Amino acid sequence: MERLWDLESLAKLRRRLGLTQRELARLSGVSQSLISKIERGRVNPSYEVVKRILDALELVRSRGSRGLSAGAICTRDVISVYASDPIRKAIELMRRHGISQLPVLSGGRVVGSISEATIARRLEEIKSLETRVGEIMDEAFPTIPEDSSIDLVRRLLQEYPAVLLQKNGRITGIVTKADLFKVFDSSPLQI
Repeated sequence: MERLWDLESLAKLRRRLGLTQRELARLSGVSQSLISKIERGRVNPSYEVVKRILDALELVRSRGSRGLSAGAICTRDVISVYASDPIRKAIELMRRHGISQLPVLSGGRVVGSISEATIARRLEEIKSLETRVGEIMDEAFPTIPEDSSIDLVRRLLQEYPAVLLQKNGRITGIVTKADLFKVFDSSPLQI
C-alpha cells in the first residue's frame, strides 16, 4: 500500500479522514499543539514524530468507517436554543449557520429539538415569531457517548435528524446525516 508522506498536505488529509487535530494527536501520541505547528509549517518534526502521525493516519484510512468513533466525525460546535427563546431566534440561527435542526436546552439540559420540519409542520399553531420554542419543540435528539461506533450513529440517523454526543455528562458534539456522508465518501483519498 502506498504511504502518504507529504507534510504540506497533512491538514487536508486529516480533514478528509474526518479527524480533528486533537483526535490525530491522541491517535499518534503527540500534542495537539505540535500537530498545529506542523500543519502551519512552523516546526520541522523528527522522523519518529512524522512516522507516528502518518501511521495513525494510515490506520484510520485503512480501517475506514468501521474503526472511527462518532466523535471523529461530529461537529464540535453545537448550536442550540433555549426553550424560552422565541421561534424567531431558532430560525435566525438555522439560516445563519446553514443547518436545519437545533437541540433545545432548559436549565443546562437538553429537553427537546426544533427543526425546519417542526416549524413547517406546526405552522398553524404558531401565533407569531415570538412564540416560545418550548411550545412547539419535538422530542430531544438521542444522546450517546462520543466513543460510540459510527454504525450506531448510522442506525439512529435513520430515525432521528441528529444525534448528540456526550463525554463526562456534557454535550461534546452533534452528528447529522451530512457528517455521516463525509465518512462514506467512496472516492479515493486525494491529497
